[in-house]
Amino acid sequence: MIRAIFYDAGHTLVKPRAEIDEVWDFLAHQLGIPIEAEHRGPFPDVHAFFYTRLGEDGLGNYSSNARARSFWTEYYSFALKDIAPDHPKAEIESAGGALYDWYAEPAQWQPFPEVIETLERGRDRGLIQGVVSDWGTDLLPILHAHEITHLMDFVVASAVVGASKPHRDIFLYALGRADVRAEETVYVGDSYLADVLGSRSAGLHPILIDRDGVAPKIDAPVVRSLLDVLGVVDSINDLGVK
Repeated sequence: MIRAIFYDAGHTLVKPRAEIDEVWDFLAHQLGIPIEAEHRGPFPDVHAFFYTRLGEDGLGNYSSNARARSFWTEYYSFALKDIAPDHPKAEIESAGGALYDWYAEPAQWQPFPEVIETLERGRDRGLIQGVVSDWGTDLLPILHAHEITHLMDFVVASAVVGASKPHRDIFLYALGRADVRAEETVYVGDSYLADVLGSRSAGLHPILIDRDGVAPKIDAPVVRSLLDVLGVVDSINDLGVK
């Protein structure tokens, strides 16, 4: 029987508030240069960027605040390399670091529309609910500002526990916090590698959240809305999970 639901945070529970142009405006201000419309496209895919360069540890660089900041500073510097080719590397890195700090502010995040209702339904069922996310110590104030923490039993940020996804240690730590077994727990996240494979390696039941409906067929349940997660929980229970 499923007793607990663990959630990823970014792009699962919360998303950035700013539109892409506001982000480019911020970076232009930091660099002191105009960034023209033709350069204001989407940022590179973060999963592909790090995994192709660093293997499975690419997104495992979140085991401390310092490593998390370095992670994103490097990523933003890569995104800016063709926009400000004549800028000193230190100035590019400074702009990337400033953007990371900007995103540490709770005002730069917002919950998805169905989050509170989903968590209230889970609470009404008596399920243990927690967050397990690759994030710095700023995660807790962000979730608290958006009234998510009062519906959670705990929040696990990788920088606090010194372990990050897809490694199983962070999931095992969360299971200990919740005092539940892996087979009694589902994990919901938006990344196949970090969330589905990572949680499965620790014995949890993974669910992929794919709000845009673009994920290929995978070996795990896929939902378009968090409101559908409890239906998956019911299906798992119907199969006789003990």
